[in-house]
Amino acid sequence: MLESNASRCCVCKRGSIGFHIHHIDGHSSNTVDQNLAVLCVEDHDRHHRPDEYELLSNHLDLEPGEILRLKNSWEAFVLEAKQPDPKVLATLSCYGTAELIHSLQLVMQWPDERIEYKRSFHLLDGNLDRLTDEVFEELAAIGPRVKMAVIDQPLPVEHCPACRTGLSRTVKPALVLRLTDPTWATDSSCYVYINPVKPSLAIVFFLREREVLSGSLHLCQSKFLHNDSEGIDEPVPIQPKLSVRDQATRIVNGVIREWTPSRVLIGTGDPDEPELISGLELPKCWEVRSAKARPRSRLCNREL
Repeated sequence: MLESNASRCCVCKRGSIGFHIHHIDGHSSNTVDQNLAVLCVEDHDRHHRPDEYELLSNHLDLEPGEILRLKNSWEAFVLEAKQPDPKVLATLSCYGTAELIHSLQLVMQWPDERIEYKRSFHLLDGNLDRLTDEVFEELAAIGPRVKMAVIDQPLPVEHCPACRTGLSRTVKPALVLRLTDPTWATDSSCYVYINPVKPSLAIVFFLREREVLSGSLHLCQSKFLHNDSEGIDEPVPIQPKLSVRDQATRIVNGVIREWTPSRVLIGTGDPDEPELISGLELPKCWEVRSAKARPRSRLCNREL
């Protein structure tokens, strides 16, 4: 039982305050694994004496059905985390400023963004070198092959309005797939469709036949390039010293570089039967400037 729970409580995921093996249905003679849950001494007490706790952790009522759900979810997560190519992901966020990082948070999630585990590390508990070591020790104990995404800038602390505890950052499902699927480097594709008569284009990423991410870019009121995709709704101000086509091309190139598909195809014309073209050439309808616009940038089709 301890091994299948990574030696942690299936409710709070702590592993250092002592455990009880709890009989979910309340019958001590029913000792099959499905009826046994690993609980820390505190959560075991929360179950048996709920009136003694004004605010249950994680907004949870620790009734038998909820304990069974948490047990099954945590044990399934630990099992997946031990696989050679786990589909779950860890995210490490830092909080504070560039001059002073005051805390770290490790979050482990399912591909659909469900958070299974989280733990915070505060500067009061040790210096950053020690805290970083503890992060990797914790990750290795649960799943040594689980990949970690690191948020690349300090974040502000945000709180849940209900329980006033800190909110956690997760990674979108499409990015989880890109980071965890070993076939992304060989079986992913990017398709760009350029509208020939309007300043707009669509971009879609696939892994084999499965659509992973879709987005669009269009010229908005001749003032913004509106970059819209799953999780992103960003109006990018047009820079006066650059051609609009050049700026739009840079945005698309940046998206493709970030997602690193193995194949890129670009088409235009009839949206149902587009004509493949050799590069990312945006039509003149993208321009809001005079003939002094810079030469058009190109992104060649490529296949690795």
